[in-house]
Amino acid sequence: MNLNQLRIFYESAKYLNFSKAAEHLYISQPAVSSQIKQMEAILKAKFFGKSGRKMHLTEAGKVLFAYAQKIFNLESEAEKALNSMNSLRKETFHVGTTKTYARYLMPSYITAFHGLYPGVSVFLSEGSSKEMIKSLFQKKNELAIVATTEYPKMLNSIVFREEELVLVASPDNSLCEISPITVEELSRIPLIMREEGSGTRKIVIDMFKSRGLSPAILYEASNLECIKELLIMGEGVSFAARAVVEKELNQGLLKEITIKDIKLTMGVRIVYLSETKLSNVALAFLDILCGKIPHQDSSLLLQ
Repeated sequence: MNLNQLRIFYESAKYLNFSKAAEHLYISQPAVSSQIKQMEAILKAKFFGKSGRKMHLTEAGKVLFAYAQKIFNLESEAEKALNSMNSLRKETFHVGTTKTYARYLMPSYITAFHGLYPGVSVFLSEGSSKEMIKSLFQKKNELAIVATTEYPKMLNSIVFREEELVLVASPDNSLCEISPITVEELSRIPLIMREEGSGTRKIVIDMFKSRGLSPAILYEASNLECIKELLIMGEGVSFAARAVVEKELNQGLLKEITIKDIKLTMGVRIVYLSETKLSNVALAFLDILCGKIPHQDSSLLLQ
């Protein structure tokens, strides 16, 4: 049995009429009858029977029809998927994320996406989580990957990952000798903070506020590499996602300072406007972000 014979059987079984099957397949009715007979001879089974003038499927015919239906449904799905890919070849797509993700993580996702849709132009913008959420309402981006504890009701959000925030400093910092410390003690220590609108900043500020305290801010910076250099040079302490500073911790350039009874985590989400239907390009990119299509992930996390 070959695929051509199976298709002839499938169409005949759908219509229970050789003439209609022949018409649909653009072949003659005798050709349909001949191929069915050949299949029955090869498989040693009878697929069609008659009750008066009406044709019906035998038990063997019903079994074969069920499998044929699955095969041709898959064929149809494959064709739709390929057509969808072709339709995306000249599209453009705008996505926003934070500066750390834009530099370290997004290239792996964009590379995977371009491997599937090489003709699509991807425009990546970066900024604080607050700025990227704003970009959705300004229709500058379709999707944004952000870290924040507050999401406007007009946004749909999908959990992307959960990050652990750690307090780090130069190994020469005196706090490293007395770790763990309390939040009260930390409030008197010069702190390097992320910029306004950063998810990391909000979580840290909320930690202090919950105890009626305020941080002693030494610097504010949006550039992660700048913050790490300042820390290594002995300037204050700062919070960062663990994986972002893992390399420096392993090399002994930075050291973690634990805080009594405190464990800070940061939820990262993919967000988009609930009132807007996502384009096919955005849906395809979302599949990669959600792991439905594999990619080579870098291990650096969001700030």
